[in-house]
Amino acid sequence: MNQIEIQNIRHICGHSGNFCDKIKYYKTLTEDTKILSVYDRICSNLDSLKTALSNML
Repeated sequence: MNQIEIQNIRHICGHSGNFCDKIKYYKTLTEDTKILSVYDRICSNLDSLKTALSNML
């Protein structure tokens, strides 16, 4: 893996945390259980992606 690929993986990992923080805020704006479920799945998938990418490093 070259330096650019490593840097890109680090950026993606950092952004996934930021996305989850924003999603936590959006969850406060709705009470629709379907939307809350989608938000939870997105954060779960982002966490899985972050873990998988971190393991590559």
